[in-house]
Amino acid sequence: MELMNVIKSVAGAAVVASSVAVISASSALPAAATSTNAAACATSALTNASGKVHITFWEAAAGANETEIQKLVTAYNNSQNKVVVNDVNQAGYTATWNAYTLSNGNGANVFMDDMNNTQAHVDSKLTLPIADCIAATGFKTTTFLPKVILQQTIGGQVQSLPYSDSEPVLYYNKQAFAKAHLTAAPSTIAAMSADAQKLKAAGYKDGMSIKNDPWWLQIWNGMASKYFVNNQNGRAGRATAATFSNAQSLYLLTTLQNMTKGGYAKSFDATGSGLSAYNNLFDISSNNSGMSIDTSAALGTIAGYLPLFKNVTLGVAPLPVISAADKGGVQPGGNSLSISSKNSTAETAASWDFIQYMESPANRALWDAATGYVPITTPETKTSTITTLWKKHPEYKVAYTELNTGAASNATVGPALGDFYQVSTDIGNALAHLLTDPAATPLSVISNAQNTATADIQSYNASIG
Repeated sequence: MELMNVIKSVAGAAVVASSVAVISASSALPAAATSTNAAACATSALTNASGKVHITFWEAAAGANETEIQKLVTAYNNSQNKVVVNDVNQAGYTATWNAYTLSNGNGANVFMDDMNNTQAHVDSKLTLPIADCIAATGFKTTTFLPKVILQQTIGGQVQSLPYSDSEPVLYYNKQAFAKAHLTAAPSTIAAMSADAQKLKAAGYKDGMSIKNDPWWLQIWNGMASKYFVNNQNGRAGRATAATFSNAQSLYLLTTLQNMTKGGYAKSFDATGSGLSAYNNLFDISSNNSGMSIDTSAALGTIAGYLPLFKNVTLGVAPLPVISAADKGGVQPGGNSLSISSKNSTAETAASWDFIQYMESPANRALWDAATGYVPITTPETKTSTITTLWKKHPEYKVAYTELNTGAASNATVGPALGDFYQVSTDIGNALAHLLTDPAATPLSVISNAQNTATADIQSYNASIG
């Protein structure tokens, strides 16, 4: 799931209220940084530490991306002689968070987690608000794109620092489109359905390969400026119920089911690991499908395999909207970096130093160019690494443009949802049922999924008091 970028910090971890006002009154006024935490983040805390400081970094990169993250960790270790980072790869975001909470925050000093899971960090009290480190060191967040920094702002504080942003994009085979006499990628769901039928008629037996990723439903609702959960996506108050059962979702799911039932789309599981997670894309390389939707973070992996498939000329286009009137743009996705609240002062200082290294424009550019993740700061977009990449491979800029479309609002920055992983599982199960069981009806599936998600949200809320 993934798959994976204007606020200025001032004393007290203040976030410019005029920028945050679009999110909600409850998060517009930042709380002051905790003095103990701020002191731990300060550069002097690391300078005064006795000997080398060893910290553990949990990350969830997969495939070729894992190699790239290891390169950056090694480069950091070699760049200074005060901190030693031990990189430990976890089996995905959910596994990382589960292991972290089971360790009561003692398993990792700094870790990577899904951007959408930040409310759970606040609830658990196992992570340090990054706002404290921002306040202590004068780290500037003005260069971040509005949606990504505002997404991480909960309770008036930046909780976790956005790192890897990915967006769903439409991957298509230009050779297949030419055979089907299609001159452009579809921009709406209706056009996508029609194009899938033409691809099937042109000899691509599956038409389109559809990945049953629950994230898509969240993204499409945001593009339509609809709330995924109540209380304005949990940003004007704690979310207590799911709200994604609406006319837009019903139209979307009805169209997707009609495509699979009509035989011009094939459903693929979204829970695979390694290369099996991209079976929907390999369906394109085997000439069974002409297009699919997947994370932009797959671009690095695709680039590595593309030379093997002379029958594929890669095309990348924005995610088709439900309606041409949808102007919200896509929500931030991917991951952010968090610091354990159980760290010693030296470990916190070391963790923050490491995060700042990873977030530098030059290092961010290396990571994003190699993986397909989206640049989320303006200095990064001006590096020669990114400008050269976008000029040579404009397909890498598609997701960046998507993210910059539409204003940052409670709907477009995504939900603040404490039980995000469970709700995602609920939606994933519903999508799999809808697209594999011809007897399933879209209205009952989406209604039942909303009821199940609401029950899980309320159960979670009750568990935290």
